[in-house]
Amino acid sequence: MDVLKAFLPSAEKGYLPYYLFVVSVVAMGNALQNYATLHYTRRIYNGLFVPNHALPPRTERFNPEDSTSIVKPASSTGKDAEKAKDQVSPLAARLFGTYTFMAGIIRFYASYELENRGMYQLAIWTHVIAAVHFTSELLAFKTLRFSGPQIFPFLAAYGGIIWMALQYNHYVQ
Repeated sequence: MDVLKAFLPSAEKGYLPYYLFVVSVVAMGNALQNYATLHYTRRIYNGLFVPNHALPPRTERFNPEDSTSIVKPASSTGKDAEKAKDQVSPLAARLFGTYTFMAGIIRFYASYELENRGMYQLAIWTHVIAAVHFTSELLAFKTLRFSGPQIFPFLAAYGGIIWMALQYNHYVQ
């Protein structure tokens, strides 16, 4: 047990270092899974989409295939509902995995260096970026439908922001 304690960050000032350590390990594990399978990523990004036929036709200056509006959220009862699919692709999963691994590394280092102003602020930013990402995917882009698997990313992002903001002056000297 002493070997494990020697590896863990210090909880001398509180449990925030343990929280950051745990979410960093979870993030890095999630990142690696994004490279191995799309299954779990599809559980998070579960919004269904259909082609957007309202886009104008191709011209010299516009290609509908390059539009960020190439797909639109599917209605649950529309005629396209049976053809609807998610937007998860191997490329999207790898990009998300790469970002998540980077956020995990920052949180891991921060769990050991919370007195360092820059490291603390970077760790807060990883939570802010995650919160903005997941909230925009839910509300603006409709790639998330809030249900069971989406609870952890939202709790981790917003919980981390609140906890770290409240404890800033306690850790940063």
